[in-house]
Amino acid sequence: PQLKYRDRAAERREKQGGGGGGNPDPPEPKRRKFGGTPATPGDADAPPLGCRMLQAMGWKEGSGLGRRRAEVTTGTPG
Repeated sequence: PQLKYRDRAAERREKQGGGGGGNPDPPEPKRRKFGGTPATPGDADAPPLGCRMLQAMGWKEGSGLGRRRAEVTTGTPG
């Protein structure tokens, strides 16, 4: 016995009225989590992504990381 293919996606589209005419209400663009526009390569004025991520979590320049915020406060050279 040969089984007949059943296009369930087509049935669902017919039932819900999604005729494939595109999305009438496109979703809003996603907000950038770490603020601002992404830094372009060679842009010396923009802070690196890691710095922006730390600032978004409450870190301030000159303070350390960790529970007591009194750890190493100088960055690595390079």
